[in-house]
Amino acid sequence: MTDAPRPATGASLGAGPGCGPAAGSPGPAQGDARVPGYRSDLLDSLVRVMGLWTSGDFLAAVAAREGIDLDSPAIVVLTIVWRQGPRRPSALAEHLSTGPSNVSKIVRRLDAAGLTERREDPDDARAARVHLTAAGARVARTFVTAGDRLVDELLDGWDPQDRLAFAGLMRRFEQASEGFLERS
Repeated sequence: MTDAPRPATGASLGAGPGCGPAAGSPGPAQGDARVPGYRSDLLDSLVRVMGLWTSGDFLAAVAAREGIDLDSPAIVVLTIVWRQGPRRPSALAEHLSTGPSNVSKIVRRLDAAGLTERREDPDDARAARVHLTAAGARVARTFVTAGDRLVDELLDGWDPQDRLAFAGLMRRFEQASEGFLERS
């Protein structure tokens, strides 16, 4: 791997020490489509993969392969509720980094499609939680299964030992990241 800048594909985590090109690396040339990247190839790749896998286009492409005709925010809401259980709209808004009115619109579309329903929150009668219907659970399960198949497709041709090592290292990195957040 090199410290050469790569083409831009989306949002970054910001600027600061350790976030620019390697010391002594030239910046992008005039008219060059590349932009200065992270000094760390690992961070650069991680940001790119996160950006790709969470982009609306990527989510829509995975869904379309399965015949799922939903926009990416609706897909995210379905998969959150499927994986984590019923959620208040405010929790969904926080996860999506959007406002409550936007989540209300998403949930109304999902309700109208018969994929979700709002029920009274047992902890607070003034609030509601978003629940999946049986149809919504099927769509979420289909989407998550499609993601598993896509990972298999992307890792096709990898040596089985490399696949196991990659998965183990990603789990370690995930745990270290969670530990950082808990300590903060």
